[in-house]
Amino acid sequence: MKKNIALISILFILFICSSVSYGEEHLLQAVIQGNEMSAKTLLTAGAEVDTRDEIGKTPLIIAAEKGNLPIVQLLIQYGADVNAQNNLQWRALMFASGFGHTAIVKLLVENEADVNAVSQADYTALILASVGGYTEIVDLLLEKGADTNPKKNGMTAQQWAEKFNYNDVLKVFEKFSENLD
Repeated sequence: MKKNIALISILFILFICSSVSYGEEHLLQAVIQGNEMSAKTLLTAGAEVDTRDEIGKTPLIIAAEKGNLPIVQLLIQYGADVNAQNNLQWRALMFASGFGHTAIVKLLVENEADVNAVSQADYTALILASVGGYTEIVDLLLEKGADTNPKKNGMTAQQWAEKFNYNDVLKVFEKFSENLD
């Protein structure tokens, strides 16, 4: 009985997806709702993995922002562009770093996400992780070559960590600078 329901559901979704734009709209909704099964069915049916919403977010950006690791993995498996950016040049890595989604940051970096990308408003993944006090992410980004020089409002990532008294993050910056010497 469960197999029949699953088959009927899949056939229904495939029928609905006969219109590509309709399938893409539904892919965005599936990702927003965290529905991995629907997202996979829509991708299998040919929905565009890098479709965009009205502000340019791709399904990968949305999943990274929400911290949904299984959907991030699925989208990468289907060829999502890990360096796609929204209308303000924010990328999945920036959202994951800024919200403290360490496992997603690791996965994106392993799949060649640009650790030095800068948004239209001068944010980098490193600055966002520093502002959030995400020590493990700061460490990971520095290990992967994140540039410590870009500034947001005249302050580097390390200066943002100092401003918010994130001592553990500051220790990571100190360790990193010692390793450079």
